[in-house]
Amino acid sequence: MKSIYKDKYYNHFSKKEDKEVPFLFKDQNFMMRFVTTLPGYIFDENSLTIIYFKKGSGQLCWRDKNAKIDDDKFIIANPSSGWEYINNEEKYIDVLSFAISDHFRKQFNFYVNSPQIQLLDTPFDTLKEEYFFIESPLSTQYYSSGKLLDQIHTISSQAEYEFLSPEELTIEVLQSLYKEQTNGYKIANKIKAKKNSTKLETLKRLLIVRDFIHDNIGDKLSLDLLSNISSLSKFHLYSSFKTVFGKTPHQYINWLRLSKAKHYILKGDFTASEIALILGFSDLPSFSKLFKKAYGVSPSNFNINE
Repeated sequence: MKSIYKDKYYNHFSKKEDKEVPFLFKDQNFMMRFVTTLPGYIFDENSLTIIYFKKGSGQLCWRDKNAKIDDDKFIIANPSSGWEYINNEEKYIDVLSFAISDHFRKQFNFYVNSPQIQLLDTPFDTLKEEYFFIESPLSTQYYSSGKLLDQIHTISSQAEYEFLSPEELTIEVLQSLYKEQTNGYKIANKIKAKKNSTKLETLKRLLIVRDFIHDNIGDKLSLDLLSNISSLSKFHLYSSFKTVFGKTPHQYINWLRLSKAKHYILKGDFTASEIALILGFSDLPSFSKLFKKAYGVSPSNFNINE
């Protein structure tokens, strides 16, 4: 794994690099880049933390739960009593991470929750209101905030990175996360449950299922399998998935496969038979029938009509 950050920890806020992993503090902002064999790390009384694993794996553990991390995943840790990262394999991990001070976060909270007149009258106020970010590994390619993190990760290896403001990059990431989180709350409110915490937990499990579908679209995806992935009964999964995404799991899988099939056909790299195999259709006739029903023409005629 070749990188200018190999075996070092670089903090873009301080413009300093260390051979040893630095201590993070709640009252300071950090924007770290590193490619190391970090075996583990503990952040007691942590501030809001955003971690993007470009490469690498491990577990992020809280007092009452843990989350498995894989390549191209990002995860958010809300301010809490602390978290611990464990890398049992001790392989190299390629990471971009943000630790956002409580004061900076409260200033941002004030900005996004205050009317315009208040922003003009008391621009430097803070707001203690907390946001509950979903603490679950998310695939970068399926979320705008994940794509932004990947862009920043790419830029961090270029010469221009030195001249970019870490504060402005942090604000961009916070704004993107806040926008997605607001949409998440709206979506969660559709779920039938009395407690908001139950709605958010259900949404988190549905997002895990959706990401799993995207990552394994060429495999056989049964309702029982997705039920096991989400730790929801298939009846609960079916109903909640349809409520949140507007399609049943089976309908969503077919929609995604046909969308990808359309993309592959337009690129012209594969035959219809190859596309059917790649995307997990049972056979070519089934693929052709579904494709024609969705787009009005057969796969073989689609590119010509386009």
